[in-house]
Amino acid sequence: MPITIFDCKGISVTKRELIQAAVEAGGKHLSASYEAWISSYPFGGGVRVLITGPNGFDRTVGFAVDEDPAVIKERVRQTLEK
Repeated sequence: MPITIFDCKGISVTKRELIQAAVEAGGKHLSASYEAWISSYPFGGGVRVLITGPNGFDRTVGFAVDEDPAVIKERVRQTLEK
């Protein structure tokens, strides 16, 4: 899988599964390996995903903890294309 999730903190188990699946789906088109760390963001009740990859790639994407998985997938995909 092109995105490997190393950690997921501060998110309920049911939400964690949906968020991890959406983040992984957002990176299925990648040809190189990327890493992701998912954590709750206490200010505003959201989630932050730090994505790193080849050639110094380092981006953060944020969304609400109850965001639709399709929206999460699209935000991750857009972040990876920047």
